[in-house]
Amino acid sequence: MRRLGLRKLTVPAVLALSLLAGGCGGGASKEEFEVDMVAARYRVDDALNQVTDSSSVDDLVARLRIAAAEVRSAATDVAEADAPNGLAEEERELATTLRAFSEEIISTVATLEELEGVAAETRGLDFDGWTATQARLAELRKAGIDVPALERH
Repeated sequence: MRRLGLRKLTVPAVLALSLLAGGCGGGASKEEFEVDMVAARYRVDDALNQVTDSSSVDDLVARLRIAAAEVRSAATDVAEADAPNGLAEEERELATTLRAFSEEIISTVATLEELEGVAAETRGLDFDGWTATQARLAELRKAGIDVPALERH
């Protein structure tokens, strides 16, 4: 009878331990996750900032390509980060938004290349992906992750 009592205590304990170790949530702390999100945010911001230093249309197109690659790489970094419990959906949303932003930049490059004269007359670029990324970063801030908004460049 004593053995039966141990089994009753052991099964719930084993189940609880397997849930904790098995990945029903992430293993990272909120602080570790914040470091990863802030690093990705700065990577995106730096990529966008370098576009503003372009000196010609060809340089602009080249810098936009670099920015697109950096934003996509930041999306990968976000997707590979270990999100703590309750933040996995925000992590997925930010990674998806950054991938879409990267694609939007690539589409802009294609348009600028197709319409050669338009690039020289362009006074600024506006990306929906930038706005969407801002919204995702704001959601992370609401969830307690201290990640700054992107700068305007």
